[in-house]
This record gives sequence, structure tokens and C-alpha cells, in this order.
Amino acid sequence: MTVVPRATATVTGRRAALPAGAPAASAPRALRELPALTRLPVAVLTAVLALSVLAPGAVAAAAVPVAVAGAVVGVPHGAVDHLVPWWWSDRRRAPRRFLALVVVGYAAVAVAATSALLLVPTPALAAALVLSALHFGRGEVVAWAERAGRPVPGPAADLPPCVAHGLAVVGLLLWRDPDTTDPWVRPLSAGIADAALASRSAGLVLVAGSVAAAVVWLLARRRVHDAAELVLVAAVFAVAPPLAAFGAYFGLWHAVRHTGRLLDLARAAEGGRGWGPAARRLARAAAGPSAVALAAVAVLWQLGDVAGLQAQVSVLLALTFPHAAVVWALDRRG
Repeated sequence: MTVVPRATATVTGRRAALPAGAPAASAPRALRELPALTRLPVAVLTAVLALSVLAPGAVAAAAVPVAVAGAVVGVPHGAVDHLVPWWWSDRRRAPRRFLALVVVGYAAVAVAATSALLLVPTPALAAALVLSALHFGRGEVVAWAERAGRPVPGPAADLPPCVAHGLAVVGLLLWRDPDTTDPWVRPLSAGIADAALASRSAGLVLVAGSVAAAVVWLLARRRVHDAAELVLVAAVFAVAPPLAAFGAYFGLWHAVRHTGRLLDLARAAEGGRGWGPAARRLARAAAGPSAVALAAVAVLWQLGDVAGLQAQVSVLLALTFPHAAVVWALDRRG
């Protein structure tokens, strides 16, 4: 009885905020109406966790291919970033030069981030890691809210689970198994690699404490489903080889859930005609940029396993900055 009025209020608020003539948009529904967007990520991470316990050697041997595959599968979720502001705007009042400006701005931020990673790697990598943790954490709490029919939480709302989720992903990636992660962190920044090694014990305690506190916080609000998913993500990154954990998480958890938000925008751009037309619009829009990105991944992979993975990490980190900015704007609209 309480969810429906909240959803209605959200719809009303969003329509009131849209400019005159903008395409009619409903409250986000993909994460509620398409269970696969939730069940697939849970099934994949559960399988990774089970295999890491039952056959750790096999998972460790497949860690680099899984990481690369995760990067490949995750590429399309950011491939339509340039269209997101255009889709939510009144396209009759926002001509294609607006789209061109978004593309130019997006590319400029990515180039600036890449330059920073090359010229001032330690502060740039530190900023990228912090931003990534916040981006992953925010993505999760927003997905939970949209799945439950709640309004998108503000920056200070749902802070305990947001921080815990981000730390579980990025923190455990750095601190859980330094022997695995140091070889690709150190070439990016020796300073960050040394700091990760020196802070490992304290970092692991911080992750465990933040996850425990967030679970208590969620259970106190009767959000059992959200708490269980947080525990699952933390368990995968605590048990599975770091690269395998991140590949599975990035490609088949984070990217899949963000795709739900993109389907909502695509459906609104299609006039609310249904999920089929929305999926086709999204696929058409993502095809070109994804092909270019995947071609770049193929070229980088020719550098060799570790070098290719390092190059992919650099590209992903650089693209995190404009991608996070687009998602932040989308959150603000919500």
C-alpha cells in the first residue's frame, strides 16, 4: 500500500520537471518488470562464489580471461552515454547540435582523464579509484530504489550501503590479494601500489566494518533483499580471485543493472511503446560505439595478457570520469 503512492508521486514530480513538449516519461519500471535484470547478476555472482570455493584453482586459472570478458560485456552499458541527455530532453527543442556538444564534452573529459593518468598518475589514479567506488555504490542503491519503486536517493541518502558496496568492490580489489593486483596497479602508479600494500590490514578491517554496519542499517529498515545482495557482492570479492570477481561483477552485475535504467530512457524515447522497441533502439544506438570500443580492446589485447589488461584498465579508468558525470546527471533528473 505504501509503494504505489510513492511511485505515483515520483511520476508526477518527474513530469512536472520536464520541459514543455518533452516526451512523456513514466516512473522507471525496467528493474521491476524485467526480473532478469536482477536474477541474472545474482545467479552469475552466486556461481562465481560457489566455483571459487569448490574449484579455486580453475577459477584462478580463468581469472584474466574472465576479467577481459567482463570488460567486453560491460562496454555497451556506457556506449550510449552521449545519447542519455538527448533522450531525456525535449528533442524538438534540443537539436542535434546539442548532441554534438555532449559528444565533444564527453570526449574532452575522457582525453583529460587519460592525460592526467599519464602525466600525474598517482593523484589521477587515486581520484579514479575513489570515483569508481562512489559510482558503483551509487549505481547499486539507485538500482535498489528503482526496483522497489522508491524515488532515486539523494547524494546523502542510503550512504552506509553506498559506501559499503563501493568499498567491497574497489577496496577488496586492491587489498584482498595484492600479489595478483599489484602487477597491474604498480605500472599505473607505484605510489598507489605502495599505499595499497601498506594499508592492507586497515583496509580489510574498514571494508568488513562498513559492510557489517550497512547490513545492520538495511535490516533495520527491513530491506532484506538489498542486504543479501550486498553480502553476496562482498563475499565474491572476498573469496574469488580479484580479476575474476571484477570481470563477473562489472560485465554481468553493474552493467546489466545500469542497462535497466537505459531501457527506461529508450522506452520513453519510443513513446512508451514497450520493452521490445526500447531494446532495439538501445541496441542500435550502442552498436557503433561498442564496435569501436571492442576493436580497441582487441588491439590492446595483442599487447599480451598483463600488458593488455593494464591498457584496458587505463581506458576504463579514463572513461569512468565522463560516464560517472552522465550517470550523476541522470540521478539528479530522477
